[in-house]
This record gives sequence, structure tokens and C-alpha cells, in this order.
Amino acid sequence: MENLVNHNPEPHYITADNAIPEDVAATLCELVDERGVKSAWHSNPDCIEYQIANPFSKVQRKNDEKIISVLPDLFALGESCMRQLNQEFTDSAYEDLTGYHGFWVLKYFVGGGFDWHCDFDSGPNGIRPPICATACVLLNDNFEGGETILHNYDRIIERKKLQVLMWDGFTQHKVAPVTEGARYALVMHYTGTIK
Repeated sequence: MENLVNHNPEPHYITADNAIPEDVAATLCELVDERGVKSAWHSNPDCIEYQIANPFSKVQRKNDEKIISVLPDLFALGESCMRQLNQEFTDSAYEDLTGYHGFWVLKYFVGGGFDWHCDFDSGPNGIRPPICATACVLLNDNFEGGETILHNYDRIIERKKLQVLMWDGFTQHKVAPVTEGARYALVMHYTGTIK
């Protein structure tokens, strides 16, 4: 990662450039194009997703050569983001991030977005330990719309291809609808302990 910037306050988020290599981003886009299924989230229409190495997934898949080719970079990114979040987010409601549950590759079509939501999950059927933070890498830039917006200040985050955006799981946010092309993103949810 390069050019790490801690954006604080209102709301707190971190960005870093060149989070993954270009060829890994291209392979992730191919995987969701070839194997993606319609998103199960009601507030995420016009989107397909593909999960990699998620122990909580309802559908378990065997790793093939294409998935194995991206795993070292994905795990390195996952660990790097977790270290940065633990180091930088000292004013969050979570104590420590202790792990993450795989990688979600999303493809938003025209009209696709994700309405206002919060990633924190501690409900009776939720993830244990709870989701406390999120990291998202933009995999392409040949689309229009699809802006990431953090709540309270309706702050539109200017994104670049291969840039990772990290925020705590308590921040309301949304993805504006895509107006042209298709938006590809890699998402990682981090689990941890609450203060």
C-alpha cells in the first residue's frame, strides 16, 4: 500500500493507494463475471457477488487454480488492512480487530447501488465475533456513478482504481447507483471485540 492517509474526524476513514496488483484486480473481476450470483441483500439490487475463503458462506467452494492465484495477495491485503485499522482507529467503539471473514467481490450493474446501512453485526443470527470494520478496494474505474458516501456529513469519498477505503463498522454508508458501465469492488469485513 502507498500514500496512507488517516482522515479523521467526521466520519473517520482511511485510504491507501495501490492496495493490490492490477493483475489480481483483473482476475477478481473475471471471477465475479464467471461465477457471481445475484446478491442476497435486499438493499443491494442489480448486483452480483462472489465469495472467496469465507468460512461463514452458505455455499462452500473448493479452491481452484484461479482462486489460488489471488489468495496470497488477498491474505496479505487482509492482514495489512487489519493492522492499519487497529493502529489508526483508536477512537472507535471496537477494542481490537481479531480477524476477517473472507473476501466478497461485487459487480454493480447500471442502477445497482447499496442503500444506507451499517456493517456492524451483533444480532442473534449474526457473525460472532461481531463485524467491527470494513475495507473496500475499487477494482476498476471505467464506470460512472457508484460513489461511496459516508453518513452524517453525506461525505462523498473520491475513489481511485486499486485504492482501499477503510472505515469502522458503525459508520452509516451507501454506494450510489451506477449510471454507466459496471462497478467492481472487493470487500472485507473485520470481526473483533467491542469496548
